[in-house]
Amino acid sequence: MPHAPARPRPVPELAAYRRRIGRLTDTAGSTHRGLPVGYVVTRVVTHWDTVGPHLAPTHVNPVERLEWRVHFDDAETEIYCDDATVRGTPALDALRDGHLRLGARDLHVTWLDGPEADAAWHDLGW
Repeated sequence: MPHAPARPRPVPELAAYRRRIGRLTDTAGSTHRGLPVGYVVTRVVTHWDTVGPHLAPTHVNPVERLEWRVHFDDAETEIYCDDATVRGTPALDALRDGHLRLGARDLHVTWLDGPEADAAWHDLGW
C-alpha cells in the first residue's frame, strides 16, 4: 500500500523569503547609478533526492531550498538560481544584507509589500 510522501521540516531562516519580491537599485553603476534596474523574486520549494531504478524512481529526503530569480527592466537576460548561493555567498546572507552582488554589479534590494508587491507579482509572477 503506498504511503504519503514525507514533508520537509520547515527551515525558520527561509520564512521571510517564501514569496517575496524586491526592487533592485544599481548602487555603483555608471549609467544606472541610483536608478531602479529590476526585481529579485524569491520562493521556497521542496527539493528531493531521486533514488532507485529509472523506470520506478523514489523521491526521498525532502529539503526546503531557497530559489531566486532576477528580472532586469531592460533587455538583460534574467538570472535564475536554485543552488542557494550568490557568488559563493549563501543567498540568505546576501539577501539579509540587502545587496545582491552579480558579477561586478552591487544591487541594493528594497523589499516590497502590500499593493506594490502584488502589482509586481502580477506583472512578473513566478
